[in-house]
Parts: sequence; C-alpha cells; structure tokens
Amino acid sequence: MSKISVFTGSYPQNCGPQREPIEWIVLKEEEHSSLCISKYLLDCKPYHEFSENVTWQDCTLRGWLNHEFLESAFSAEEREKIILSTVKNPAGNTQDYIFLLSTDEVEELFDDEVEDYVDYEERGAVTTGYARAQGAWFSDEDDEDRNKGCWWLRYYGDFLDKEEGTHDYISCVNFDGYIERAAQGVEETDSCIRPALWLRTD
Repeated sequence: MSKISVFTGSYPQNCGPQREPIEWIVLKEEEHSSLCISKYLLDCKPYHEFSENVTWQDCTLRGWLNHEFLESAFSAEEREKIILSTVKNPAGNTQDYIFLLSTDEVEELFDDEVEDYVDYEERGAVTTGYARAQGAWFSDEDDEDRNKGCWWLRYYGDFLDKEEGTHDYISCVNFDGYIERAAQGVEETDSCIRPALWLRTD
C-alpha cells in the first residue's frame, strides 16, 4: 500500500535540541482536506497521568496534544491549516486539532479492502531518537522491526466500544503492527505518541 507524505511542523527527533520537520503519511483524502498521521513515533507520554478509568475526552494526553504540542510543533501559519475536527468516541464526541486514531480507524485506514491486505509494516512505526531518549520502549532486535515501538490508540474499538472509560488500560498498536486491545495501563510512560490531524489542502 503506497501512501504519499507531507511535511508540516517540527519537533525534536534526534537526540540533540534541534527540531526537524515532521513527516506525515496521508491516510485519507477528502475535498480540500487530508487525514494525516506522523510517520514516526515522536514522543512518549502516558495516556493519562493517573491510574484510573478515563475516556479520551478527559485524558491528559488529549490536553497535551491540543495545547503544548500544537503550540510548540507548528507555527501560527501552519496551525491555520490544521482543521478543528469532530472526533467520534463512544462516550461522547470531542473537538480536536490533534488526536489519536482508534482501533477501528487503524483497521480501516491501514487496510486495503480491495486486495484484502493489512499493511502491518506501516502500522508498526519506528521511534525517533528523541522518543527513545524520553524512555520509549522499542525493539532492539537486529531485524526489520529494529527501533519500532508501540503507540497509543484513542479507545478500545470493536466489541469494547461501549466500555470506553470503564477500564484503567487502553489499546495500542504493537511494534509488529498488531493491535493489543488491553495493552497498557493508562499511566504507563513507555508507550509512544503517533499524532493524527486533518490538514487543509486548498
């Protein structure tokens, strides 16, 4: 499955203080807009600062993405091209500039229904040197999965949809591209962030 990339924003990606342009994979195109996800795992932070049952609407990672990350990673001109989107969640929709994908969205957007093909290689993403320096877990095996990590999803998805916010764990995409439904406690600090956003293209 071949996808195009775009560059917008900047974030530390190597171990130094310099910021590098963020590469985004275009997952879906609509009239005048594109749904994009970062190619690399940019950082690692807990889904929520406390070990408790929590929804996407109330988790601390959502606040960080839509405030600190949005303000620091993008210039004012770049922020104007990021669309405030209605993000659908079982426990209540949210309005977000930056968000995480859900399990259902990963299964839809990384799969080729025509050829019945799942792109596990693109689901599995490489950690940046910066993310590893912040404590991200990564595969250190000397193979095609080297430096790949796991990344948070927005909620459980599939048959667990209606249980959003009733557990103190959340789903992740594993280093090999497979989805772990009950992967990590929300307070764990070694899972990565692979942000998604809608960009204006006109």
